Amino acid sequence: MKYLEEFKKLLSKKIGDVDIDENSNLRSLGVDSLDLVEIVLEIEDMYDVSFENDELNSFKTVKDVIVAIEKRKS
Repeated sequence: MKYLEEFKKLLSKKIGDVDIDENSNLRSLGVDSLDLVEIVLEIEDMYDVSFENDELNSFKTVKDVIVAIEKRKS
């Protein structure tokens, strides 16, 4: 989970300091659809990757996002 720490920092900026691990459910953390879009836009800029809009709906956990980043960066 190479990108986990960076993603946790992005989440913390959005939702505050909460306990986040790779299995954390994004909705349970308080991430709404607008937050997710904003976070994904930052990730796209940060890592020079892009995600399809349909793919955003599949992001349920922190791990889902990390795996998607890793697929694009490998």
